[in-house]
Amino acid sequence: MKQNPARGKGAGKPRQNPAVWLIPAAVLAVTLVLVFLRPWERRVALPDSLTANSVVILDDKGNTLAELDSDTPRSPSSLTKLLTLYLIFDDIDSGKLSLTDTAEVTVAEATTLGSRYGLTPGQEVTVEQLLAGTILNSGCDCVQVLVRLSAGGEAAFVERMNEAAAELGLKGSHFVNATGLDASGHYMTARDLATLSWKLVENHPEYLDYSSQATLTIDGLTFTNLNKLVGADPRVLGLKTGTTAIGGNNLVTYAKQGEKACLIVLLDSATVTKRFAETQQLLDLVLGEVA
Repeated sequence: MKQNPARGKGAGKPRQNPAVWLIPAAVLAVTLVLVFLRPWERRVALPDSLTANSVVILDDKGNTLAELDSDTPRSPSSLTKLLTLYLIFDDIDSGKLSLTDTAEVTVAEATTLGSRYGLTPGQEVTVEQLLAGTILNSGCDCVQVLVRLSAGGEAAFVERMNEAAAELGLKGSHFVNATGLDASGHYMTARDLATLSWKLVENHPEYLDYSSQATLTIDGLTFTNLNKLVGADPRVLGLKTGTTAIGGNNLVTYAKQGEKACLIVLLDSATVTKRFAETQQLLDLVLGEVA
């Protein structure tokens, strides 16, 4: 006679509810998500004393550590030149331009609006000198020569900037010039600036070879960095300064200490001095004080 399975070995013992073992597994899964996928666990609390109106801080993986009003479009001032320079470095990588290519400066370029390095009409300059004059001195005159070499002029280059912005995922940005002069329809968000700056460092690390220098001499021309943290704070490898009447006092900084790195975007700080002091305050929070 066959034994009733219900009365076989183990019969009479209560069946374990599957939920009993599912709960620990679910807790483990949630823990792993929090540890590996949620960078906010390491977020930085922004000091109440900050005067900057928009802030983004990225860690060495590109995760957001802190942000303040990061999606408000603002006049980016000379931080615009980060995209201009990104595209010029693309041209160098593709062979369209070379560091040793030369150009003769026109009257219009030498007298362009905005901050200028001090190029003179008829002066012959190399692409590398123009890069240094843009990165360190934020020279709009240098930018105008570069965009002529790249695209034939500023209007065509700006079209390329807007195309590149879409490709790079800069959803809150639009450009009408290559230098960063305040203008209707010309804007970026702090989030987009962080994204662009991170990709610039990632795809064109040679940019830091220039921005990390307090002064630099190339073929007889000397360039002086407007970022006063470069050379004064050993953590700072520079990136870009920017100041205009509407855009305010802006600074994007890439810094490293030991194995740690971070990127800080500060827009519209109260003063030029504040943008540097506040950046150092945030660097202390993220990287620790200067070793």
